[in-house]
Amino acid sequence: MQMNKRIKNILRCYAAGMGIKETASTFHTSRNTVRKYVRLFLSSGKSIDQLLSLSEEQLHEMFVGTESRRR
Repeated sequence: MQMNKRIKNILRCYAAGMGIKETASTFHTSRNTVRKYVRLFLSSGKSIDQLLSLSEEQLHEMFVGTESRRR
């Protein structure tokens, strides 16, 4: 899934110290989307290494699956 790779790359940049605005610009996405992924990552309690080792299904459920549950 291309989306999962994008989420991982966004979070790698965040973990490396890149700011929200710069990350959003780099990936041509909104700052709110980057904030959402960062917020979900931080609330997961996982380290960046743990998150990057998740399966595609687990990552999808963690980041994309949350949208359908809110509606």
